[in-house]
Amino acid sequence: MKIPKASLILLSVILADCSRTEVYVPKPHAYPRIQLPEIGYRPFDSAGIPYAFEIPMYAAMQKDTPNVYTRQPYWFNLNFMPFDATLHLTYYRFNDRIQFDSLIEDSRKLVNKHIQRAEDIIEEPIYNAGNVKGMLFEIEGNTATNLNFYLTDSSRNFIRGALYFNSKAASDSTAPVFERMKTDVSHLIKTFRWK
Repeated sequence: MKIPKASLILLSVILADCSRTEVYVPKPHAYPRIQLPEIGYRPFDSAGIPYAFEIPMYAAMQKDTPNVYTRQPYWFNLNFMPFDATLHLTYYRFNDRIQFDSLIEDSRKLVNKHIQRAEDIIEEPIYNAGNVKGMLFEIEGNTATNLNFYLTDSSRNFIRGALYFNSKAASDSTAPVFERMKTDVSHLIKTFRWK
């Protein structure tokens, strides 16, 4: 009995495949390793600006680009370059209690816009030396911003901060970076002073 040539080839391929000892195991999903910069701070204290504080060494302060609607002289963006994130700082000077209450209400409205996607919103009151009061909002979940705050002297100065990642990312993959930036923003708040 003659064995067809095609069958011999198929049999030899099967035997060769069975002789391999390598076993393939699927690899788990992973995220790239994130190298966090060393902790260090430097002062941000420019002449003519009504506030000062310390910023991380790896971040850069940049004047907010004015457009038709927001020509404000003391608006700045703190760019966390290695993490592609920005802390937007908007400053207002108010003249009376009605304006002050309106600024606080606006800050709360901006935070509450994220309530549909947020898992929780944690509010932490801020009381620093030098007449600095305010509120820190940590918004947990996959929202556009996870950290907001406002600071005021309750008499004429008000500043609001909102931290945004400049590209879309899941909150679990940015968690180590967010924790680091949260530490840096907390340091900014602790060193904040009105001039």
